[in-house]
Amino acid sequence: FTDWQGGNEGILKSYKDIIKIFEQENPGFTVDYQQYTVTTYNEFLKPALAGGEAPDLIAVYPGTDSIEVVEAGALLDLKPYIDAEWKKWMGPAYDFKGINIKGGIYLIAQDVWTEAIWYHKDMLEAIGWEPRDSTDSFSVEDYIAMVGPAREKGWDVMLAGFIETWSYFDAFFNFVHQQQASETPDMVEQAMNGEISWQQDIFRNSFEVFVRLNDAGVWRRDALNMDYQVQAFGKWLEKESIFMWGQGDWFAGSMKPEDNNPDNPSIGIIQYPKVNKNSVTAFNKNFGTDIGVSSTTKYRDEAIKFIRLTNSPRAAEIFISNGVNPAAGVDPANVPKTDNPVFNDCIELYNSPGRYSEVYYFNSDAVKALGDGIGNVLLGVDTIDNVLAQLDEITGYK
Repeated sequence: FTDWQGGNEGILKSYKDIIKIFEQENPGFTVDYQQYTVTTYNEFLKPALAGGEAPDLIAVYPGTDSIEVVEAGALLDLKPYIDAEWKKWMGPAYDFKGINIKGGIYLIAQDVWTEAIWYHKDMLEAIGWEPRDSTDSFSVEDYIAMVGPAREKGWDVMLAGFIETWSYFDAFFNFVHQQQASETPDMVEQAMNGEISWQQDIFRNSFEVFVRLNDAGVWRRDALNMDYQVQAFGKWLEKESIFMWGQGDWFAGSMKPEDNNPDNPSIGIIQYPKVNKNSVTAFNKNFGTDIGVSSTTKYRDEAIKFIRLTNSPRAAEIFISNGVNPAAGVDPANVPKTDNPVFNDCIELYNSPGRYSEVYYFNSDAVKALGDGIGNVLLGVDTIDNVLAQLDEITGYK
């Protein structure tokens, strides 16, 4: 069993405990779990698949990588093996676009994340604004109105790491989904498939959100060349800004204890800004790690049994105890609590109802062009209309 979670102690500890349960309940079988890093995993996996030496259980990067592995016939379709109980455990994870491929389910989500905007409540209150519920959002106008009071305190309103272009396109997808008349059909997917044109207001409006926030100075100019994980997040943690753009569960355990404890739950979560007054708040939530079963394994039944265990309520308790938001096994009516307030909010958010915003799409050329295009518009080297026209060409819209 292999994945790309090298260095993630929460995942490592959780799987050790889950493996112990599996081995106790299945005498004679052992699970050899090996972690790789995000940057080295494919250096192992792709040669292993090509050489017919794939592990029995495989994690595959969501998106275009998963499509390639499925089309190569390397994964077993698990959909026929998911019974009613397992499906109930999976909840919203059963319908994730990133695991539903070509009519089957070839990957099973393990941990999940809710991606939104995080903020320091005390800093927000210091400029005269009250914290809001984690399922709520501020408008674009609200953020612009905060610029002056924040600068008086020597703060930025927002920090962001836009050199990592997912920080652009994940939010862009959210803005589109806010404006749709209903959750389906997914207009981003339709545009990615060349079924509808990118050159219409719902996509143009989504670009304009970035332009308006950028031009008003909501984030500093060098955010366009700042990485997310080290520069932007590190500066936000040190309270150089009130808000952190595109933040999620993956750093829930990295908050300063004095700012995030049961007696002082000072870290807040808010959803991406509303595009306009007619928008509906949408929620970016999806999965991180996944597991599939090799189509060539000699231990198909045992491999499926292990994955099923990872989605069980027993496994959910283990994941949560190690600071990992589980993809399955949590009863939405009885969401567990920990001594980490913002992690509690993440678990509750994932299990809350509301409009879902997909972030995984399989047209890699279009996704790249979108991320680069937003950045180029903000840098002043391209126009919204030109980027949208280019997207029509890339996706084959006629």
